[in-house]
Amino acid sequence: MAETNESIGMDPPTYEVASQPGQELCQPTTLILAAQSIHVMTPDSPPLYRLSLGIADLTDITTEVELSRVESRKDGTERERHIYDLLHMRLGPGGYKRLPSDSPKYHIKRQTRSIPGLQDLGMKKSHSLIPGKKRFAAVPVDVYGKTSKVGITNFVKGAEAVFTTDGHEWADSQGNSVAIMHDNEEKQHSLVVTATLTRAQFHMLVALWCCHVWEYGLAHAEKVHEGIDGGTKTKDGIGQRLRLSWRIIK
Repeated sequence: MAETNESIGMDPPTYEVASQPGQELCQPTTLILAAQSIHVMTPDSPPLYRLSLGIADLTDITTEVELSRVESRKDGTERERHIYDLLHMRLGPGGYKRLPSDSPKYHIKRQTRSIPGLQDLGMKKSHSLIPGKKRFAAVPVDVYGKTSKVGITNFVKGAEAVFTTDGHEWADSQGNSVAIMHDNEEKQHSLVVTATLTRAQFHMLVALWCCHVWEYGLAHAEKVHEGIDGGTKTKDGIGQRLRLSWRIIK
């Protein structure tokens, strides 16, 4: 299949049988986020993925969102397959705000073994050849923290990046561009996949993109301040009582 932008259209990504089971190839396409669903090109097209929460509107207290693949049955009904948990580690061990340098703020945890090639990945700061330019790498993580000194999810030592991004463009492990993200302040988000990917790569890229949208939403959310009653109040005066306490029992 030719890897050209001419392949980008309104149809769901098509799959071509590869040499290994579960490694079908997915054609380039354009995905958009609409509330809790991810569609091809337009919100009225059948959903490809569904999220347990609207990631563009989350508050900083949310730590986990489920990502499911929507599959169509022969009878026309839908089936959701839970493929990833998207996780946001807000605080370090014991409720301290600073995470260890070897732990990711955002990571994805696979929830199915039926798709070969899926990996648990976390976003890590990477080096850029351009001075002042930020770059991040999606690298394998130990989600159970077996190698962490404090027992939390951490990066696998010496692991190679599966994807890298500058916050706009995604590249694969070889440095080849595979997708471009578009965001705006109206909370419209799209992912233009420009390269042919295996089904596992496609799922991982979508999950990582969702983490980007989550972080983007928090960074551009309306600022809140804490009220005297322990709740939070937005600029328009609408308050929501949030009682969070962290206690260290000695």
